[in-house]
Amino acid sequence: MEATETQALVGLADRRFQSFSEAAESVLNALEEVIPGTVMLGQFDLDEQICRVVEVRGKGVNGMRRGTTIPLAGPPLAAVGEGSRNADEGSLDGLDGKHLLSLGVRTWLATPLEMSDGNVVGNLCAFETSSDPYGSDHAALLAVGARMLSYEWESVQRRAELRRLRDSNGDGPGTDPETGLPRHDAFLEQLEREWRLVERGTVQSVLVACRVGIQPLEQVGSEAMKALVLRDAAEVLQATARNTDHVGRTGDATLAAVLIDCRNDGARIFVQRFEAAVGRVTQARPVSLQLACGFQPLAGTTSATEALELADGAARLRQGHDE
Repeated sequence: MEATETQALVGLADRRFQSFSEAAESVLNALEEVIPGTVMLGQFDLDEQICRVVEVRGKGVNGMRRGTTIPLAGPPLAAVGEGSRNADEGSLDGLDGKHLLSLGVRTWLATPLEMSDGNVVGNLCAFETSSDPYGSDHAALLAVGARMLSYEWESVQRRAELRRLRDSNGDGPGTDPETGLPRHDAFLEQLEREWRLVERGTVQSVLVACRVGIQPLEQVGSEAMKALVLRDAAEVLQATARNTDHVGRTGDATLAAVLIDCRNDGARIFVQRFEAAVGRVTQARPVSLQLACGFQPLAGTTSATEALELADGAARLRQGHDE
């Protein structure tokens, strides 16, 4: 594999995407640089037996552009990296070879977008009007791009399903609609329960408070961006916490987590993991998300409320020092 192709692979794996459309654009742009002919992302409609062109890059095939359709001649059964084929050889990847031949296509590669449940929702293809210009390196690059887009597609569908379930069940009065985390009062109830367990000597726990800011403030532009990055931080906090931990929103721009059976060293590691994950998630945002985290062991405090105040105070001190 040549250096430019290796660079294309590295570029595809070097970032996290905020949406499927962003991922698709990045993958197609990278593949266009190293794969001859036309690169196309298609979505299957198995009821109508068509592949709808979602995006297309390259020198172009006559009549193939966004929104056009390619008939399917059968189910998409081709394995990843099976290799290229001529348009008059029939198809194992579902695409109608005769239709492609009518567009001037002579050779193509096609890799399915396969979900974890085995369903195929689309494909990533390369088309060429000349005879068989594709090699194993091109097939490998296409396979990597297809796997990335499969993951992004499934991630979007999973989040949409979670939102649908949350909407159908109702968030309840104790859930903050902007972050999906428990509100201050609901979180405080959980904190008080854990504080009592620590007071009895049952377990050691640490409270972490995280103040979320945006820099530079003059470039924020809207409350919508503030809400978006706060939601980003809340989702990462929830993902970083263990199943036994509790997370919540405790202020306008403050999130918190009760780390069960944890001490100071464990809290420091948790904060490092959280900050690193937030950095990866928000690196493509037009603003920089700033975190200031402080923590407070529940042991030695007079109440859950005092523990929360002390943790938040430590986060405020850290925020002032960073500024």
